[in-house]
Amino acid sequence: MSRTVIICEKPSQARNLRAALGDRHGRILAAQGHLLRLEEPEEVNAAWGAWGFDVLRPAEGRYGWRPDEGDGKRERLQEIGKALSSADRVIIATDCDREGQAIGESILRHLGFGGEVLRALFTAEDEISLTRAFAALKPNGELRPLYEAAVARAQADQIFNLTLTRAATVRLRPDGWRGALGIGRVKTPTLGLACARETEIRDFHPIDFFEVAVIVAGDAGRATLWHRPRGEARIFDAAKADRIALAASSYAGPLSVTRKAKASVPPRPFDLPTLQKHAGKWGWTATQTGDVAQALYERHKLITYPRAENRYLPENLIPSAGALLDKLRTVEALAALAPAAPVIRTGKAGLWSDAGIAGASHHAMIPNINVSDMAAGVAALDADERRLFDAIALAFLAAVSPDHEFDETCLSFCVHIDGDLLEGDTQADAAEKIDFLAIGRVVTRDGWKAVLSDDAEQEEEPDDGCGGLPSFNDGDAVVCDMVRAHPRKTTVPKRFTEGDLIEAMQNAWKFVEDQVERERLKDAKGIGTPATRDSVIEGLKRQGLLTTNGKHLAPSDLAMWFYSVLCDHAPELVDPGATARMEARLDDVLGGSADADTVINEIAELTGRLVAHLREASPQGTPAFKRPPSAALLAAAKAKAKRDGKRLPKGASEDAQICRDYLGPRRDPADGPSEKQLAYARKLAAETGAELPADAERDAAALSKWIDQARAGSGRDLASSKQREWIVKLVDGGAKAPRGYPDRISATDAKTFLDREFGKKASKNRNL
Repeated sequence: MSRTVIICEKPSQARNLRAALGDRHGRILAAQGHLLRLEEPEEVNAAWGAWGFDVLRPAEGRYGWRPDEGDGKRERLQEIGKALSSADRVIIATDCDREGQAIGESILRHLGFGGEVLRALFTAEDEISLTRAFAALKPNGELRPLYEAAVARAQADQIFNLTLTRAATVRLRPDGWRGALGIGRVKTPTLGLACARETEIRDFHPIDFFEVAVIVAGDAGRATLWHRPRGEARIFDAAKADRIALAASSYAGPLSVTRKAKASVPPRPFDLPTLQKHAGKWGWTATQTGDVAQALYERHKLITYPRAENRYLPENLIPSAGALLDKLRTVEALAALAPAAPVIRTGKAGLWSDAGIAGASHHAMIPNINVSDMAAGVAALDADERRLFDAIALAFLAAVSPDHEFDETCLSFCVHIDGDLLEGDTQADAAEKIDFLAIGRVVTRDGWKAVLSDDAEQEEEPDDGCGGLPSFNDGDAVVCDMVRAHPRKTTVPKRFTEGDLIEAMQNAWKFVEDQVERERLKDAKGIGTPATRDSVIEGLKRQGLLTTNGKHLAPSDLAMWFYSVLCDHAPELVDPGATARMEARLDDVLGGSADADTVINEIAELTGRLVAHLREASPQGTPAFKRPPSAALLAAAKAKAKRDGKRLPKGASEDAQICRDYLGPRRDPADGPSEKQLAYARKLAAETGAELPADAERDAAALSKWIDQARAGSGRDLASSKQREWIVKLVDGGAKAPRGYPDRISATDAKTFLDREFGKKASKNRNL
């Protein structure tokens, strides 16, 4: 009998698998994200312990794996290793993207498992989806390109990011700046996008331009037609606007009239970037959107995989469209909006398209058809979860609704003005044709627009607001009744919201000037991945390089200085197009057209060239800067202010030094444990009967370790020391205390509390 071990990505996934499958397929064990980490440079080469300008590419070509520490990861790896020692088959049941494949397969490679390896692929974690996935297991070898693509990305980032961070820090770090000047293959061009926009804003000066309106009259009535070219074709010359108005003022002649019945198709359902942009209109951060979507997928099982990178659906889901509509009709608020039957649009111009989804790990995000009771599940959601679920559901309902139909009437006429004479031209050759146009639309069928609200994404040409027009016929005679050149001003560009910035990351090809390369990179997936873009932005905010101003992001003075230096000496680092080219090469590994080591070599060679540029940099005008406080430092300052009954000092939330000055000298760990820590340890010793060593009573770190061991030995699932420290800080800062505070908080209640206070992803990033 086969001895099978199933490896999934995290404990919550293990719970879902056990609930759906029991143990009939084998023993289910959970990783906790990545249980392995890449070696640090100094672990590969001791000489790399000193920061300098070395390209950190191991002589063997790749960094090796080492067990990760903290948060019980080593113990989980040991448990999996013990289970594999007696297993002859493994099923990898992690998320079916690059990272999920790397999490599962790297464990097997590190532990040297030599038995059969199969892969379960699923896009939802309900019982039906998981049962079907385990009934259709694939040989893991078929997923080799997915694993190699993950390896290539991780190895390339390790070489590129660490090498260039060290070079930039050694050469460019301003006096007094304590941290590194971090360079990231994705992070730095993302900062470049924000800084380039800020440069446009700071350099902006409004420019006058003109739009010319003509009112014509005829037997059928009067209508206003416009000449208003867009972009660089706008009329910036007042004299030219006057010439156009003069020519139009004497117009008397036929009116060209066309009438067409037209239709617009709905936008496709969301992928994660478009969902983040949509929710950004509510003031949500990208991280908040991702966290709520993850809860809808993982805990409530109401949607398909949330880190979707594609807006198409596979054609094999066509037969289930009607059944999903029936499920959504059970939700009272959605019932009236669901079409009687789904409209099936196929091919790349439609929704269901195998060609459109080719190369993507996940299809568009839609409600999960396999949820047992859709109405009950939706009723159990909190306000944020319900708001996001409704957006996802409405996007799907719109996508399967009829076309939006309208009758479009177009009125036009043209005049000519004298243009610039070139050598050999006649006056007729130089005449410039000026078109005047009015478009009116009368809706004949609301279709999908009856489903989506006004602020929903709409992929169509905008209506010019003319509505219906007088009933002119083609060739009717009209005369100019009034003409006016309307002065306008160009408007300052807007700063990015988080959703806008993620969209810019996704569409990095737009920032490439070469037209041939622009077209080639359109099929690439931008810079970063849907799963990591929000964390890139969060990282830039934590470093004080991006600040928030309402819904918008603005680069700090330090960021603008850093951007300027990089533009001068290593512009590829802030060029999203350059990173998009690297992303395209990494995607070639996934597609099988490039070898992982070849692409790693290419990125390592590029890294060497960029290091040489940074080494020659000689920055000028380093700005005065404020380093923002860490969350822990700010929490400690707020707690002290609350205890003292005072306000937090002005500027403390923006300047770490103000926080440090307010808190005063730090307590030296050599002074031993705090009284609170010692009292808790003694209480725990009395409750559990565990011996409290005298050495631990004199050493804060040793006492913290003893407390965790005593708690684990007691069989009680209590909060860890690190969790309790954060909870105390937050409660001191005004948060409502969880049950059992301060000494008897369960690990579950601690996690719930910290996830709520920080956000789930931020809590996880702190290893809480």
